[in-house]
Amino acid sequence: QAEQLEAKQRFKKENEDLTLENLYNKRSSKRFKRLSLRQIVRYDVDLFTSYFPIVLTTPDVCCNLFKNKNDYFDIVLFDEASQLRIEDTLPAMLKGKQKVVAGDEHQMPPSSYFSKIFDGSLEDEDEIEEDDVIKIDKNNLLLSCESLLDFGIELNFEKRYLDFHYRSRHPYLIDFSNHAFYKNRLKPLPNNFDYVPITYVQVEGSYLEHVNEKEAEQVLSILEHNIQRLPNGTYPSVGIATFNIAQRNLIKAKLLERKKFEKFKVFNEKMEELEESGFFIKNLENIQGDERDVIILSTTYGLNAEGKFMQRFGPINHQKGYKLLNVIITRAKYKVYCCTSIPETVFLAYKDRLMEEGSNNRRAVFYAYLAYCKAVSEEEEGQRQAVLDALSGDAQNVAVAESVSSVQRASFGDEVYYMLAQKYGTEKLATNVQFAGFHIDMVFDPQVKNRPKIAIECDGSLEHGSGEAYLYDMHRQAILEQHGFIFHRIWSANWWRDHQREAEKLVEFLEKSTKSTNTVHSSDDLSVAFTSTIITEEERLARELALLEEQNATTNQKVDDIIIHAGEAVRIKYLNNNSEFVVVMVDKKALDLKTENGRQEIALDSPLATSLLGHTIGDIVRVGELDTYVEVLGID
Repeated sequence: QAEQLEAKQRFKKENEDLTLENLYNKRSSKRFKRLSLRQIVRYDVDLFTSYFPIVLTTPDVCCNLFKNKNDYFDIVLFDEASQLRIEDTLPAMLKGKQKVVAGDEHQMPPSSYFSKIFDGSLEDEDEIEEDDVIKIDKNNLLLSCESLLDFGIELNFEKRYLDFHYRSRHPYLIDFSNHAFYKNRLKPLPNNFDYVPITYVQVEGSYLEHVNEKEAEQVLSILEHNIQRLPNGTYPSVGIATFNIAQRNLIKAKLLERKKFEKFKVFNEKMEELEESGFFIKNLENIQGDERDVIILSTTYGLNAEGKFMQRFGPINHQKGYKLLNVIITRAKYKVYCCTSIPETVFLAYKDRLMEEGSNNRRAVFYAYLAYCKAVSEEEEGQRQAVLDALSGDAQNVAVAESVSSVQRASFGDEVYYMLAQKYGTEKLATNVQFAGFHIDMVFDPQVKNRPKIAIECDGSLEHGSGEAYLYDMHRQAILEQHGFIFHRIWSANWWRDHQREAEKLVEFLEKSTKSTNTVHSSDDLSVAFTSTIITEEERLARELALLEEQNATTNQKVDDIIIHAGEAVRIKYLNNNSEFVVVMVDKKALDLKTENGRQEIALDSPLATSLLGHTIGDIVRVGELDTYVEVLGID
């Protein structure tokens, strides 16, 4: 390191005018041409890394940038390693002295699924066969590894589990996966406010041509009626997750279609704001890594045209289908809306399916999740726990979260407690508090509305003195502060030197925190941003009809109830493309219709004429059974 530092200093001294700002300039100068970052790396890699000691890149770009630089970096870290193929990452591994592979073995492996879809070789994703299953070569297990993560496991890399789960702000959002896939190892954060985190919606739609029209409409209804503003005036972030690509495309098409109609102006303005906060529509194969405040699920599958339910769930039915399900159901931070058309009589028999499958996989675990959503939504705690028990394999064998062992504190912790108890009483104090898998030495609760609890840490130098312990403490403090705690630390060395001074500092901190005008951020009103009352398709149509009637009634009063009759020239505007026409409704056959002087004749029995007759100027009319609307502008 000393030699490298000396070389860099010598390089800078010899090239005083050659700085990164000069090399990477937005404009060329007389002395320096503009160079790309890639060119700078090639020019002098040490100069580049001295300015940028941390480089975020993909494995292939890493290999191209740092050719012939094996063991150059101290650490090479791979994220989402369960989706990385060995052949794509092995060269990048050689660039680091220490390799860190981060991933979840219960999430999606690398797949050629999309190559099949986009090259046109996959016509029916429900019919896809499992030709991507890795064939195990017992003579060379390393070559049989499906991903870089499997490769690291097979080579017995040292393991470290990240058991704390921070995405879900309500334990019920992760409890299912925790029991089904992680042996109840994960430690979720408790919820800050009481609300129903999952809303189950039985749509009873039909599954035709790989899409479910009614479910798509229900998803749009939830966007329109259930997603409301947060207390700060913004919308929560929202994502839509579907169980196949065709359903995703249908919902996207419906959203685009609504943009053409003036009557959806308020909805479209809302969607613009949601898009600014990260709104997406994705199917289960490409949603890994995403998270949003609210996730709307469309499970898509349902009865076919003959009224039969075919249990064909595409990739979920495959050997490792549970990984796809695990990903799609764990994307929400606050709320899940689960829209499904799978008959309840089918998925409520999940226990039989679990026994048939012999594992928490494929359709069995999918059915169990739907039963879990229904139980949470209806606040049936017994049924919710029954699902978790079934996933655990034995109702008497539900794993219990690991308790953090009590660490023997230095005796000064007892002195701190005694001092505070003398001044404030014991009812405001609690020791050895467990919160979200973390241990807190002492908690002082001022018992004043909207005032934070104070976590008092009595830290000994041996226990908290190392660099890793310090980083862990900072990480723990950041998480707990997000959940209403503020911290005060007392070091044992300082207490022994002058405990009176440390006690005065602690009391001053407590008094200041209790009397502070700053209040704890309350999440009590967040539940209004994602309501559980679902507007059904029938109710939505009724509201739409009532709105049209109200608009028509207002217009009728202004135009003295001018009613359209046959033979009149009516000027209309198509709302989906804003084009205007003048039509004359005549009793003629289609072959005899004419267009003269900008007036187009239409048959009296045509859908357009049938829809217009009897209406008045200003009315918005739906044409037949189509999703086409016209506005009556006047009578010429």
